[in-house]
Amino acid sequence: MDFSFLDDAIKKRECITYTDTEPKINDNVFHIAYGIDANFVRPMGVAMTSIVENNQESEFVFHVLTDGLDDEGKASLREFAKQYKQHIFLYYINSIVFDRLPSTAHFTKATYNRFLLPKALAKIAKRVIYLDADILCLANFTDLLNLDFKDKVVSVVHDIDAVAKRQIRSLGLKENQYFNAGFLYIDIEAWNREHISEKALEVSFARLGQLDWLDQDALNIVLEGKVQYIDQKYDYIFDLGGNKFIENLPQNTVFVHYAGRFKPWHEWCMHPLKDDFIHYAVLSPWADVPLVQPQSYKDMKKMAKSYFYYNKIIDGLLWYAKYSLYKIKAKIGM
Repeated sequence: MDFSFLDDAIKKRECITYTDTEPKINDNVFHIAYGIDANFVRPMGVAMTSIVENNQESEFVFHVLTDGLDDEGKASLREFAKQYKQHIFLYYINSIVFDRLPSTAHFTKATYNRFLLPKALAKIAKRVIYLDADILCLANFTDLLNLDFKDKVVSVVHDIDAVAKRQIRSLGLKENQYFNAGFLYIDIEAWNREHISEKALEVSFARLGQLDWLDQDALNIVLEGKVQYIDQKYDYIFDLGGNKFIENLPQNTVFVHYAGRFKPWHEWCMHPLKDDFIHYAVLSPWADVPLVQPQSYKDMKKMAKSYFYYNKIIDGLLWYAKYSLYKIKAKIGM
């Protein structure tokens, strides 16, 4: 397939900064990037706050690839830039690029935005750390600035064993390793030289309906043998929907990845470790934004399950009754 359209996939770039002019960027700056849709501005903003708060001696430039943000979202990012004296570049992408690729409620089309990242930053940065917006920073990571890539294209972290074993077998990965694409520390020149974006798209189209983890599977196929694995502390995956008896993360955790369906900004997420997110939210321009409340009957079912899980039986029964009622209404079109 011809993927030359990738070169024109970025429709517009916009700079949000606390100064009157765009920043001059030097090699000692961390470039941090996200790929989101309009619904993820708040989680991303809190994540950015956690990065700056834990790395106050470092300089950052944030890059956000999106198919569009509303005025409220952009205003909150301006407030963040002003509060923390930061620079944010917005890249508005032509989402038609990914229209023929599959997505789900859990994995939206924005998951493919990372394919465009190294092309967008080709003349801006040498390296970039891509992070999913549900990853929170809990510690300093200055040591990554001078990380030796050992001639590899990307530095990554292993996915959890259950996922890795299944996908290694499913994808036929010969090196018996599988990484989580929520954290990607990319050598931009090497990525573009190897045409990783084009190859990942080619795999995605060639194996439509066959990739359980969509772009993550495609990247694991294309980058096999081209990655170095670094410490799990840089992408510690934790499911807030379970593990109620685990109330502490490993002490050396740098990035915690809330990779499950329960996110710390959801009211129905009741795990005590959501307090880390609340802590940084309070410090951020999103301090007054309430947790996401149950709207659909599916959300109400999650609320009920959470109350039952934490032995709050009466609350659980009340929410299960609401779930049942709203499900019936939805089915009969009321």
